[in-house]
Amino acid sequence: MKIGITGHTSGIGKAIFEMYPDSIGWSRSNGYDIKKPDKIIRECKNLDVVINNAHDGFAQIPFLYKLTNSFDGKIINIGSVSGDGNKSRRHVYAVEKNALDKASEQLYYLGYDITNLRLGLTDTPRVNKPKWKGREKMPPEYVVSVIAWILEQPYRVKDITVEPK
Repeated sequence: MKIGITGHTSGIGKAIFEMYPDSIGWSRSNGYDIKKPDKIIRECKNLDVVINNAHDGFAQIPFLYKLTNSFDGKIINIGSVSGDGNKSRRHVYAVEKNALDKASEQLYYLGYDITNLRLGLTDTPRVNKPKWKGREKMPPEYVVSVIAWILEQPYRVKDITVEPK
């Protein structure tokens, strides 16, 4: 199975990239940017799976729409339970991930083989901040095992939410 991953140099993307050593990784560190997706999309034509992992504001959504114009394989979006909304304060990340939820749902119902993987706190550099100290986090390797399960399914999987206890 040939896999491409955006944001492959840290956190969840790095764990996926390490688990699938024949995969292709696209990150700013190796000259790719999901805000300028054409270069990435050209490299998707021989892939079976694209994992839309890199987060850069709302950029995951236009990348996703552009990808579905020319890619017929499986797409897995790395979403977040924060997309359910943070009602106690302004939280742009939650709105960005909610937009990804809605775009993924729309494309799924249009027939694309797309899964939105909504994650709770995962032990990555992004959540290695004092406000999350002492809270349980999932290891990135567990997230990779969920992705492996999705890829093993003979049918489309619309979305999955996974959170620590």
